[in-house]
Amino acid sequence: MIAHVNGGARMTERRTIVPAALRGVYEQWRFAPAVVTSNGLIFCSGIVGTSPGGETPANLSGGLAGAESTTADTDAPLAALMAVRDPEAQFATAFEALRSILREAGADLSDVVEITSYHVDIERHMETFMKVWARYLSEPYPAWTAIGVSGFIVPGGLVELRAVAEAPRR
Repeated sequence: MIAHVNGGARMTERRTIVPAALRGVYEQWRFAPAVVTSNGLIFCSGIVGTSPGGETPANLSGGLAGAESTTADTDAPLAALMAVRDPEAQFATAFEALRSILREAGADLSDVVEITSYHVDIERHMETFMKVWARYLSEPYPAWTAIGVSGFIVPGGLVELRAVAEAPRR
């Protein structure tokens, strides 16, 4: 747990979430996959569905194999990540990766309260994205913003998911 002082007036504690498969991302590229605040909000960094070589993963569970294999090379640049080439599989891999990060924080996709999806070629892929969305998110749906963008640092990336979730009260 990392403690931070906010303007010297009060103490805010936060916990950085780094699944083992994303340790290389944290160490090499210096950003946390997620941060949990003292009030239980989980802020997840954007994630793209990646895989080694851009192949459709044989097992989508976890969704972090692409980042893990890329960061195994400690000199690999962030742009060395490769998006899953098949759009539907890429979207599913992104949701699986988000789920893995949330689970590491003690939550799941059902705890997402807000999601932002950034899309390359939004009109072309939205129908497929919505089909995948329906497999991963159900009522009550989170607040959602979809934004069209020209590209990502991850070659071939079509969607990046960024989310805020609320940790379940135990």
